[in-house]
Amino acid sequence: MERKPDKVEVIDFFGEKFNKRSVPCSVVLLIMLMAALANIFVMILYPGTYFSLYISLLMVTGFVLYYSYVAKKNPGKIRKFSISSEDIEITLPNSAPVRIYWSKFDKLEIRKKEFNYRPFYRYELHFMYGDSDKVVNVSLLDFQKQNLEKILVLLKNFAKIMKKEFSAVKETNISGVILLENFKI
Repeated sequence: MERKPDKVEVIDFFGEKFNKRSVPCSVVLLIMLMAALANIFVMILYPGTYFSLYISLLMVTGFVLYYSYVAKKNPGKIRKFSISSEDIEITLPNSAPVRIYWSKFDKLEIRKKEFNYRPFYRYELHFMYGDSDKVVNVSLLDFQKQNLEKILVLLKNFAKIMKKEFSAVKETNISGVILLENFKI
């Protein structure tokens, strides 16, 4: 007799990659280079004074305070995928949490949509009951690749345990023609 597993969670955390207020390192280095050039110019204009040293310390302190503020205010966002014998719960930033009960659908179809620019693709999770269809989009922007693969395997295994119909389809757009083929999870 198969024993139904308890609640399984896949938690993913992306830090500064998705922080909209952070500045790339190259921009900081460019600004520091400009500060150094401005510092040399001030040293030529005012020789023998500490004016250029004060300007440099003020700029470095400003950058340190800026980065500490950004790191404390918005360090990153947590993404969570929970699956149990009762329901499936998906929590993603910038969207409302989704909770789907196993009793509310009969068929689970996963569609892998590939785009022209590699290696990006998106999975559409279709929870079907009769004519109604609930769709949840999950991509590499939401979860890291190994966690996304783990989620797909969990969905397949739980669908089998909960006696739900399961299918996985890969959809590729080739010059305006959509090609559908099965893929293994």
